[in-house]
Amino acid sequence: MVAGELRSDVAATFDVLSWELELAGARCIFLDTLIGKLLGTVAPEQREQLIEGIQAVDLLSQHLTGLSTFARSLSQTVAAPEQIEVGAALQSVTLGALADRMTSSFGGDEAGINDGDDAGDLDLF
Repeated sequence: MVAGELRSDVAATFDVLSWELELAGARCIFLDTLIGKLLGTVAPEQREQLIEGIQAVDLLSQHLTGLSTFARSLSQTVAAPEQIEVGAALQSVTLGALADRMTSSFGGDEAGINDGDDAGDLDLF
């Protein structure tokens, strides 16, 4: 199936979006925990900066949880199984593993990006 021709119903689209937001939130919690562990290893004058980092990650986690809850609630309000085109939007997603997971969730063909030991979301800079 050509990615530009991939369609999904609106409720399923909001569900997939919600799940991905929840995954991102879980990764924020991991990062928050990691920064918290580092707090005891840095000099006292650097702790304030790490505390600000913990607070920023916590806020991001709460933000993602709120967006996920919103998307999931919207998915439950869709009365009819209206179809929308999702393929073109998926082609704009720059993280390959994310795009592959979402494509698979919408019934499209996986590219195999999530296979193997080195699979995962990573955009090197």
